[in-house]
Amino acid sequence: MAIWLAMAVPIVTAGLLYFWFHHKTLWWEFIIPFGISAILIFVCKFGTQKSLTHDTEYWGGWMTKAEHYEDWDEQVPCCHPKFTTTIDSKGNSHTVFAGFQHSYDVDYHPPYWQVSDSNGIAKRIDEQTFNKLVTRFGNHERIVLNRDYHSNDGDKYVTTWPGDDQTLVPITTLHSYENRVQATHTIIEFNQVDPKRYNLFEYPEIRGYYQCPAILGDGGPTKAKAERITSRTNAKLGKRKQIRIWILIFKDKPLDAAFDQRDYWKGGNKNELIVCIGVNKAHQVQWCYPISWTEVESLKVDARNFVIGQKGKPLDLVAIANWLHKACAERFVRKQFADFDYLTIDPPAWGYVLTFVLTIAINGGLSWYIVANEFRESVSLNDPT
Repeated sequence: MAIWLAMAVPIVTAGLLYFWFHHKTLWWEFIIPFGISAILIFVCKFGTQKSLTHDTEYWGGWMTKAEHYEDWDEQVPCCHPKFTTTIDSKGNSHTVFAGFQHSYDVDYHPPYWQVSDSNGIAKRIDEQTFNKLVTRFGNHERIVLNRDYHSNDGDKYVTTWPGDDQTLVPITTLHSYENRVQATHTIIEFNQVDPKRYNLFEYPEIRGYYQCPAILGDGGPTKAKAERITSRTNAKLGKRKQIRIWILIFKDKPLDAAFDQRDYWKGGNKNELIVCIGVNKAHQVQWCYPISWTEVESLKVDARNFVIGQKGKPLDLVAIANWLHKACAERFVRKQFADFDYLTIDPPAWGYVLTFVLTIAINGGLSWYIVANEFRESVSLNDPT
């Protein structure tokens, strides 16, 4: 890999030390620039590769329970030392340890609230959100924790999802993974696009601790109900099928907008099915373009055909959401991105420049240190006298 050409720097450094400062350089000091440079180049290569392949995907699940842990305190050993000053027979003062200021300290633990989802992930929430969940789930149980406390024994209160669709609360969480595809041009070339040209979508933020929309854009009168259906689909199929469904609505935009969206999101994350739909001002369907890395290509074809079945008609997102739920539950297979582990990642231009600059700088510093330090052998290198 070209980044290792930076090893030419310690070679030049060793040559300069040998010809100009051999009388001030010990044999083992010639090795130092090579070792330090190799480590530096490896760190730069690894760091740039990580920055290029780092990606974030959305996981779906549903809330299984919410918990409120009351505040409490506990007795712990004192950590406030006490010292005293004494004067010896010669008049010198000495400060010595004289125990602790108290027999014990009291640590206070504030209250907190959290939710747990079907993926086994816990997230902190606030008291107001917890109270809303108690009302939604219709249950509230106190659990005595029997802590070893000092004066305040806090307990726990739990509200649990009763198991019906009416009270199901979808949860979305973010997770990092390695995406080598976005950092290489070997598999597919994603074009650089201007997101303002067609008002392309950004990935949405998670709001209210765990809420994230599944349908982006102006979907018309059926959007609200379809959003609830698609969010439940992402929750129920999120772990079992490892899928995240997005429906993107492009109003008064050509099909090229979907192509640009594909390039802008670099094909999407490995667990996603992105259904791009074009509508006119009257919300009548004009085109459809699904995006996904799924192993089942026919799923994308059938999704497109189903949406195109509404062409020229008012967009019915509820019908689309119901179709996607059934089809994805039966047929979606996530692409294993481990299949792309063979891809080599070349650092960008700034990575090469940074590596060479740092290598030159550190070799310059090492050269100065080697020449200036006082390590000497009784007989210097190439000096028989």
